[in-house]
Amino acid sequence: MRKVALLIALASAGSAALGQVVVSNTYENLDGDRALTNVPVTFSRIGADGDFTAGITPSIDGEKLPAQVDVLRRAPDGSVRHALVSFVLPKLAAGGKVKIDWLNEIPPIAPEFEVAVFPAKLGIKLVLTTEDGKVLTSDLSEIIADDHSAPDRVKTLHGGAVMFEAEVHDVPADAEGSKDAELDVYWRIRQFTGEKSVRVACVVERTKERVKGKKRSPQYKFKSVKLLSGEKVLYEEGPFDHLDQTRYRIVAWTGGALENIHRRANYAYWVKGKFVPRYGWAKGPKSAKQVDAEYSKRMKMRTMPRRRQGILEPGIILRHMPNTGGRWDLGAYPYWAVSYLMTGAPKTYGYTLHADGNGAGAFFIHVSQGGVPGYNVFTVKIPPQSSGYRPPLYRLPDGSRTPAQPDHAHTPSLAYISYLLTGDKYYAEEMSFWASYQMGEWPHKGLRWHSMDRSFAWSLRMTTDAAFILPDKHPLKDYFVKGVNKCMDAMTAQLVNSGRRVHSPLTGNFQCSGRQDWVNAYRCSAWMYAWVVWSLGNTAEKGFDKAAPVRDWAAEYIVELYTSDDEYLAPDGKTYKIDPRDAIPYSTAIALVKTEIVDIQAQVRDERGRPVLGAAGKPLTKPGKGIRLVNRRKPKLEYIENYAAVWYWTKVNVDNGWYDPPGLTTLPDENGVWPLRAPGKGWGGGLMRSAYKGKVTPQANRHIRAMTGMSVAVDAGIPKAENAWKLLMKFGGHKGKYGIYILPRTKDVELE
Repeated sequence: MRKVALLIALASAGSAALGQVVVSNTYENLDGDRALTNVPVTFSRIGADGDFTAGITPSIDGEKLPAQVDVLRRAPDGSVRHALVSFVLPKLAAGGKVKIDWLNEIPPIAPEFEVAVFPAKLGIKLVLTTEDGKVLTSDLSEIIADDHSAPDRVKTLHGGAVMFEAEVHDVPADAEGSKDAELDVYWRIRQFTGEKSVRVACVVERTKERVKGKKRSPQYKFKSVKLLSGEKVLYEEGPFDHLDQTRYRIVAWTGGALENIHRRANYAYWVKGKFVPRYGWAKGPKSAKQVDAEYSKRMKMRTMPRRRQGILEPGIILRHMPNTGGRWDLGAYPYWAVSYLMTGAPKTYGYTLHADGNGAGAFFIHVSQGGVPGYNVFTVKIPPQSSGYRPPLYRLPDGSRTPAQPDHAHTPSLAYISYLLTGDKYYAEEMSFWASYQMGEWPHKGLRWHSMDRSFAWSLRMTTDAAFILPDKHPLKDYFVKGVNKCMDAMTAQLVNSGRRVHSPLTGNFQCSGRQDWVNAYRCSAWMYAWVVWSLGNTAEKGFDKAAPVRDWAAEYIVELYTSDDEYLAPDGKTYKIDPRDAIPYSTAIALVKTEIVDIQAQVRDERGRPVLGAAGKPLTKPGKGIRLVNRRKPKLEYIENYAAVWYWTKVNVDNGWYDPPGLTTLPDENGVWPLRAPGKGWGGGLMRSAYKGKVTPQANRHIRAMTGMSVAVDAGIPKAENAWKLLMKFGGHKGKYGIYILPRTKDVELE
């Protein structure tokens, strides 16, 4: 058996003593032509709980550097969970690397800030030209030079001896001084001691609340956008269409970037600190070059209207989230971000930052209430993103396709990874927008957990991560904490305390995801349920104690589908047990419902399953049989309380499942017992055989999907979880399509 060894950082996990090195990072100068000498920099620094208790000091070759530490978030024990650390980097060779040790101690005091240039004199302004030729301008230099208006409009974000960052809110105006009714501009100016080049981040938002009865066009068309410093063009793009409830950010330097350093994450430390799961490679480790080649290829697969990685474009994110679930956005975290963390691939680093920034901003989920990014559904009577308040979809000017569409069931994690990497406020805002979208947009109010599917798994992940890492002063942090705890309380009351023996969800679907109809059972998708288990584990690991019992309750379901010794005397007079090879089919039965067989007009199909058309061009039909739910409006559920019965009734329904056009292909006997198909070679007890288009075909089992939940079960010490893991590996659970899987964090495990 091949085993994976725990990362060294995990094996030696423990809080650092005062003055000791907590973690080390190696950073690379991506500029191969320019060496750096005494250049001020700002790095994002995350800390596992209990590590940075005294302070954060960067050290190079044993020399402790004076630094400015802006603490963004503290852990409950008072240690620093996230901070921006600014200091003067002594030297870094062109194309070279530097190792920085991060110590648990207060850094030496840096010299006073040296002002080399006043931003008010740089002539910084944004110029927007609409499709009809109207020019809208936001003149930053004019705002901050006005001593009367500036105090009300300028806010200090960070200030110290090395770095100063301020935010200015403005509304662009036309030549007559009329303020635009839909746009807001947020300037974020970052200045470093002794440096004349200033970092300018300009955020343009169309995020005002929609009001019932007041219509506004989803489209706002522009010829161009320009960011200027005097006569110098820092950035220009266009034409583009600023859809309602979207936003974008332009980042430029007035005199050129001071540095181009790849701030590579120490992935082992991120795992140790429970910021991300522990991942492994399915087909052997990949290099940074291989990862960049893979995701560069996937970027080319994205069909962009005009540009790549531009403003208001999703980049590597699938534009239509409601599309398919089988893609690289999904999983606990997007595969591109995970691949980057594991290898440090520099191009994929760029794809990740764009996806989390302008890519995320291109989806119409952005609503700002009183300047707060996102909204609180517990206090708002009509969520502004509820059904009827979404902007209508339309085709883009080139006719290619509709704008980027958000979704719950297929939402990738957006902004969390990039916020950890950079600490930029823009990514914190994106986290807030996406978390509040999950909490409050239709059909949700709070976290909708009853079906235990991927829409809940990803909603909980987004909300948990926002609650875990957003700054202490963020206006919605406590709201997200409250939302998660409220959800855990409800799940504890209705699931953990239910007394139910089989830990399946409270509700399921009689027909789900467009797959075959079942003859007499509600069901859930166990492979989605496994993602829910992981998400509950993520919530427990990130400090929500109420999530642990819910996690354990849910994890048992996945484990028992592999290991249960239950026996079930079925209506056909035979006794059945679970076949673990069939543990994770597309769906598992959770409750029986009463149905009746009815006459239908079934479509006539050819040997390839296509409708046969009559003379009038309409599909031919013939008398057939179908299923109708008894008391469809409120069917009585008979929950299955035996794991062998789960297996049997799942098999009954899969073997006799039907598709609406052709109708039933099997019927029960005179006693109401449905037939079972013979086992298929290599497909367990026959569970994975189903009829479709007149043919009996194998369905792919989803053991790979179970790994996410099983990794949590192993770490949580769920009985029989390690045995279940071995079976999971035996049946090919580690042979994933994308070559990455989640491993238990705390134990060595067998992979084959």
